Amino acid sequence: MASLKWSELTTKDFTGLKKDEMLVVLPIGSMEQHGPHLPVSTDALCINAVVDKVDEKNLDVDYLVLPTLWCSKSNEHLEFPGTIFLRRETFARVLEDIAASIARAGFKKLVVLNWHGGNVDLLSCLARDIRQQFDLLTFIIDGGRMQNSYKPDWVQPHHYNIHAERNETSVILAVRPDLVKPPSEWGVGSDFGHGKMADSFKGYKHVIPEGGSVSMGWVTVDLTDDGVVGDPSGASREEGQTILEHVAAQICEILPEIASFSF
Repeated sequence: MASLKWSELTTKDFTGLKKDEMLVVLPIGSMEQHGPHLPVSTDALCINAVVDKVDEKNLDVDYLVLPTLWCSKSNEHLEFPGTIFLRRETFARVLEDIAASIARAGFKKLVVLNWHGGNVDLLSCLARDIRQQFDLLTFIIDGGRMQNSYKPDWVQPHHYNIHAERNETSVILAVRPDLVKPPSEWGVGSDFGHGKMADSFKGYKHVIPEGGSVSMGWVTVDLTDDGVVGDPSGASREEGQTILEHVAAQICEILPEIASFSF
């Protein structure tokens, strides 16, 4: 059986599924600014491309894919036009209501496949709440972090490329090149050199905005004035395909483990 789409089944189809064994996969993107050169749907486009790539692998795992949640917790980008976000309370209620419906239908495992970094902490909290409220085992796969783990030779130490940068630009060039503005319009927000905090992080080992041992509540305009956190130059369709393969390969290792997990 492998992969099915929740939205394409009839209500009668659900009665014939092996719900104790089947995973339910919820892709989550966002609707937020991605600099002057990428569409506001970038995260949703990226996670949809990953799902398609995983489907191509014909895994020996039965899973049911829900429609992508296109709007999530993106309030860090609210100063930029085009951003639509859910407040943490709303986002939590939406996830809980979806989880309740999945559990009520008889499924036992939910896999959240997330691309937007602003969702990560809240999703971790919700996974435990959903487990307690609905007895639904919930697993979080952070596709966005996986794509950031792709580190070819061009990556320099202590450089931050986390939003609308070379990786994301490459992925969109691979899946929807028609939505990418020409290089002359690409942002210049590399290494937080243009935001309100500008040079504030220079010289620090622990107090950094991403990936360190200290967390802080920054918003996007603290780091960049054009919406780009990183450097999109050098992005290419070929690199985008490589990144998609990189992320999909990891997910193809993870899903069988989740499918076999029991207690």
